[in-house]
Amino acid sequence: MARTKHPASRTRNHTKPTGVATAGTATSSAAATPTRRSPRSPAAKTSPRQAGRQKKKYRHRPGTVALREIRHFQRTWKLLIPAAPFIRLVKEISNFYTLDVTRWTAEALVALQEWITTGDYFTPLIGCRGLPGSVV
Repeated sequence: MARTKHPASRTRNHTKPTGVATAGTATSSAAATPTRRSPRSPAAKTSPRQAGRQKKKYRHRPGTVALREIRHFQRTWKLLIPAAPFIRLVKEISNFYTLDVTRWTAEALVALQEWITTGDYFTPLIGCRGLPGSVV
């Protein structure tokens, strides 16, 4: 005789109502309805040691964040002295010493401003001890 597949049949009212105590059964609903874990559920995959762990934070490969920061700081830069007051000051000083220099290119003003701010920053770090008037 050949084997055939039988369709799954549902039986109605097979389980006892929860909360009703009968002889030999508990009153809690957890005892009346056992829980099953499917093999694909996330609870079945985690071991007891991993239950308390949090998800590991994503780490970028070495150099990725550095390159992103380089691109960011090349696009946006902030000077210690605002540009407009610095340009007015440079033009005022240049007019004080000579009237021949009346026009400045934007690149020259930015380069001068960066040179002054980096000089003010690095001179105390280097500690030019051999120069007169240097801070020891």
